[in-house]
Amino acid sequence: MATKTSGVPEAALYYFDTIVLSNFALSGRFDLLIDRYGPRAQITPEVLDEVSDGIVAGHRELKQIEAAVEKGACSAAPPLTIAERTIYRDLLGTLGSGEASCITCAQCRGGLVVTDDRAARNCCSERGVLFTGTIGILKICCREGILAPREADVLLQNMINAGYFSPVDQISVLL
Repeated sequence: MATKTSGVPEAALYYFDTIVLSNFALSGRFDLLIDRYGPRAQITPEVLDEVSDGIVAGHRELKQIEAAVEKGACSAAPPLTIAERTIYRDLLGTLGSGEASCITCAQCRGGLVVTDDRAARNCCSERGVLFTGTIGILKICCREGILAPREADVLLQNMINAGYFSPVDQISVLL
């Protein structure tokens, strides 16, 4: 059974939820996601709707997510099929639309869910869907030399200052 990953395993597709995208965008380092994942980063229509809601609420930094999709720097996932919508509807009983769409896509199309939402992560575990989140991405960026551990610690602190409820205070202690 698939469980939480200790880092980000290589997958063909990564379905990003709004929380993780926002953590990187609001901390000024959305470029890390683009540089590491590029078009393999999938943004579902439901997640794009949540991003739009965030922009309307005043988080202008989130516009870079829409711009990245528009430029093809990351990918707009195709809409859910009728068969996929059955799974999606079942998940909506306990999850938001963004998380439900990401899990549905990863389960049906293959790939990995990128979420920090506890209920979504539990759902992934129950369904055998691989997942990671903000901390896993920061760790893999350090292991691959994309970020120095101290840079990751500073970035994590910036995310926390922007509203991220992190389970840890430092990445460097996890390496």
